[in-house]
Amino acid sequence: MSVKRIALFVLCSVFATGVFAGEAPPTNPKDVIRQTVRYCATGLERLLPGEYYFCAAIRDFGKGHNNLAAERLRDAAFWASKPAQYVLGLMYYNGDEGRANRPLGVAWLAIAAERHDPKYEAAFARAYLESTPDERAQANVYWRDLRGEFGDATAGRRAHRRYLSEIRMIEAASFFGGSVFIAGLTPPSGDVPGQFGDGSEASRAGGVSGFSVMRVIKKDADEYFRGLNGTVTVGEVQPTNLVPIGQVATHVSAPE
Repeated sequence: MSVKRIALFVLCSVFATGVFAGEAPPTNPKDVIRQTVRYCATGLERLLPGEYYFCAAIRDFGKGHNNLAAERLRDAAFWASKPAQYVLGLMYYNGDEGRANRPLGVAWLAIAAERHDPKYEAAFARAYLESTPDERAQANVYWRDLRGEFGDATAGRRAHRRYLSEIRMIEAASFFGGSVFIAGLTPPSGDVPGQFGDGSEASRAGGVSGFSVMRVIKKDADEYFRGLNGTVTVGEVQPTNLVPIGQVATHVSAPE
């Protein structure tokens, strides 16, 4: 499976649980790309940059800008996007968009599996168990390097601090009954129709209350940060249980 199709599959999962839950996720890759272009709200970069950059990466893959898309995935990974880290892992492991580096792929998959998402954890375990002893040793070296910048202890806290800083301003607007404009997510204040977000849709409504915006964004953030306190661990999810990825894989069975 190509990295673009993998990423589109992951994006479908994001659509199913994120801000736009309630809309049926498309099954045709072209439809996914259309929705991605529609929903890569530039204003989301302020609140959940990892989600924005992941969305932008899929959009760029759909347009054939693969090098730019790979950069976007790394940007998203910097902000603790587990879907982006998962896709990066598969890219390196399978050699999509370049020469394969299986140990680096395993290391990225380990970072993606920090929060024990069953899909990501199973992918990590499968890749690890398929690796040679030398590849496993090199993967552990890569993992120790990556976790300092992209692991939840750093990237997750970075992203959460950014989110809390921005959401407080929306909470303030909500408290005082004000309206909020977030590019691509809410129409601008005023009664005159106009363009917003990526310019593809017209605004036909006045401002959106801070309370309404906050409720929608918090739902998405809850999903984005779900399991944040965990790391790649053995046993209970406790930050102090951080162990080398090889020790984790021995406790996780690969799917049949």
